[in-house]
Amino acid sequence: MSANVPELRFSGFADPWEQRKLGELGVTYGGLTGKSKEDFGHGDARFVPYTNVFDNPIADSTRLGEVEIDVSQNRVLHGDTLFTVSSETPNEVGMSSVWLSDLDNLYLNSFCFGYRQDGSFDPYYLAYMLRSQSVRENIELLAQGISRFNISKGKVMEVEVPVPMMAEQRAVGALFSRLDSLIALHQRKHNQLSVLKSLLLERMFPKPGSDVPELRFSGFADPWEQRKLGEFGSVEMCKRIYKEQTSESGEVPFFKIGTFGSEPDAFISNKLYESYRDEYPYPEPGTPLISAAGSIGRTVVYQGERAYYQDSNIVWLDHDDNLDNSFLDVFYSQVDWKLEGSTIKRLYNKDILNAEVCVPSLPEQRAVGALFSRLDSLIALHQRKLEKLRALKQSLLQKMFV
Repeated sequence: MSANVPELRFSGFADPWEQRKLGELGVTYGGLTGKSKEDFGHGDARFVPYTNVFDNPIADSTRLGEVEIDVSQNRVLHGDTLFTVSSETPNEVGMSSVWLSDLDNLYLNSFCFGYRQDGSFDPYYLAYMLRSQSVRENIELLAQGISRFNISKGKVMEVEVPVPMMAEQRAVGALFSRLDSLIALHQRKHNQLSVLKSLLLERMFPKPGSDVPELRFSGFADPWEQRKLGEFGSVEMCKRIYKEQTSESGEVPFFKIGTFGSEPDAFISNKLYESYRDEYPYPEPGTPLISAAGSIGRTVVYQGERAYYQDSNIVWLDHDDNLDNSFLDVFYSQVDWKLEGSTIKRLYNKDILNAEVCVPSLPEQRAVGALFSRLDSLIALHQRKLEKLRALKQSLLQKMFV
């Protein structure tokens, strides 16, 4: 495939892409000058901060700083591209962001410079093209420094970038704009659900000194009881697995504390799994497993899959029928274990058994647990969608530009 044709493109476009230097298609200007710390935080003008440029291919019009109006400064106009000039690592210099809002008296922070193109680029195409893998690699090569890296306006203007026909630019720009809109949508939903969960955790459990929550389901009025987890059962763990019993690939995933809640890096045989599962303690489906080392108190609900867990580091409460698993999982998420000892903390069986929990009747436990289980499922759903969309965007940034 020609070097001037992208690996992936919209149907109807076949012409090779032209390569042009940025400096041939626009001019640069500097950020704020002659300002001290006291000049910021007040005034009728606004400026685009460094972090806004660094974080966003399309600048966020709500993330602005305050400064006094100064007619001697360069103004940022609709369609301008903003570049960072300094960073602690070479792969973070020259990050770009296109300003697509209309605002009077808008300036640029002093650690960035502006680029005003001549109309050769669709602004959305320009925003994502400058963040594509090929262009970023060319910009990173220009970074200079040792402890901190810098890049000059002149060097950036020498960078050659792909310039397809305007119709194709618009199609590419619209696609990435739509992807970013979907990413932002799922991020907002994820954040809103996370905030809702935090608020409900505060209001649906009794505060210290109280035996009733501020908010509860209708039909429940009895006070909650203060109990210790040890009154409901005992701490259990899987049979110990030795290193020589594991392999890097195999039939049944073996989760250690470092892979708990993520992808396994060790496996055991079906024969060993079935033997240990039948002869030694093993969690029932729906049981919250809890980490006793590493990120202490982190939980994963066992769903009944074929898997085995590291003894002593991953444990569970084997309890009677007076405690609901979904309610227990919610309790784990907010308990303060107050661990004592050295800098290397550990959750011992006694810490779990002596943990005080305020519990309602079993039906209310189930109602509360089901609510938070549903919230966790929705939060996880939007997180998965975010991860898929971000991966898709990264893949397209590699394949749709030359």
